[in-house]
Amino acid sequence: MGGCRERLGAGHVRVFGGAIPKGATEAQAISWAVEVLKRGAEYSGSKGILIGVEDDGGLTTTAEPTLAIIKQTDSPWAGMNLDTGNFRRTVIRRSRCASLCHQRSLQEEIASENGTKEKADWIADRHVRERRL
Repeated sequence: MGGCRERLGAGHVRVFGGAIPKGATEAQAISWAVEVLKRGAEYSGSKGILIGVEDDGGLTTTAEPTLAIIKQTDSPWAGMNLDTGNFRRTVIRRSRCASLCHQRSLQEEIASENGTKEKADWIADRHVRERRL
């Protein structure tokens, strides 16, 4: 991680939760992800790099486990890489995702209540842009 940052000048790296292993519970997978993210955040922090957990399938498909991983990691270097095309609109509003973001990917379309795509309204969803709910 540090070598890439030094060569590319990156200040943020996104990571993914991956699939929950067969036979494992979500709680187990969260604890494993936290263990790894703590080590990664300690290292990346020493290099001045933020780590953003991307909400993109597997363990990080929904807000609850994604937020649990970030909160339990408890590092200023670990946050969320919020991709608004992945989370449903109400999840973005109800959760504290925006306040834990290091990076946002604002899509033209976002997932509606039933999972279909709808046009984003970034005036109504300004809390996501402005880091608050």
